[in-house]
Amino acid sequence: MSANTLSDSKSYVEPDVKQRATTKGIAKGIYVSGTGPAIVFLHSSLSSSRQWLPLVKQLENHFTCINVDILGYGGADRVSDPENYSFDVEIARIKQALAAVIGNGSYHLVGHSCGGAIALKLAVEAPQRVLSLSLFEPVAFNLLPAGSELRNVADEFANRVDIEDKFKAAEVFTDFWNMKGFFQSLPDKMQALMANDMAKVTLDFKGLISASYSLANVAEIKAPTLFLTGKYSPQLSHSLAETIIGSLPNVKSVEVEAGHMAPVSHGKLVLPIIADFIQQHAENH
Repeated sequence: MSANTLSDSKSYVEPDVKQRATTKGIAKGIYVSGTGPAIVFLHSSLSSSRQWLPLVKQLENHFTCINVDILGYGGADRVSDPENYSFDVEIARIKQALAAVIGNGSYHLVGHSCGGAIALKLAVEAPQRVLSLSLFEPVAFNLLPAGSELRNVADEFANRVDIEDKFKAAEVFTDFWNMKGFFQSLPDKMQALMANDMAKVTLDFKGLISASYSLANVAEIKAPTLFLTGKYSPQLSHSLAETIIGSLPNVKSVEVEAGHMAPVSHGKLVLPIIADFIQQHAENH
């Protein structure tokens, strides 16, 4: 198994130097393009909406693509109240964009890692509006029982990256999701960008762990769901995936020959699977 099988130096996405235009009346860092049924795209931590651009370009001729920079990443604003941060802040911002673009209409959801967890929460809150749900290893740690071995692993991981040395925190974080030595293999510029964003990663963990929905709520999502996993992802991801997949009533699971960052590092493998799934279920409506 080569390093490239797990990931590569493109596993994380630098923010735009020149930001794309945000649609008038929609929060900064949310980009709308195309026409047709709506799709919401949510990226992973230490990334940006740019990670979904190849998929957006493939789909925007037939879909309205709402590509979101999560707060603190890309062109989005910083979190204004870190002490009281939760994913409710992210959800409110996304719902505002949805209202502006499609009113009370339905939409497809795509999410990876932290973005997958936000997508799952959004689907739980309004399952009747979701046309399809495409997830790559959503890190919904709140679904792990408090005190369980897996929850303890997740909590310990969160504590290991919540440290003053942001370069070390970024190394711990990215090596966990990729492989040991990954961070040190990156260019200095990329290391600095990641270190600068680690304060938001800590808030992402706060959002993940404090979310209050349950597996019983997940079971109420009737929309067709594509659940992707990476063969070489950490055991924590695999175990959490099994837990969530077991609760989804209408799910198709697919494992790919890659790791947790596959939507970026192996986009040519992953993105067509998502595109085909969305197009298939768009035709059914």
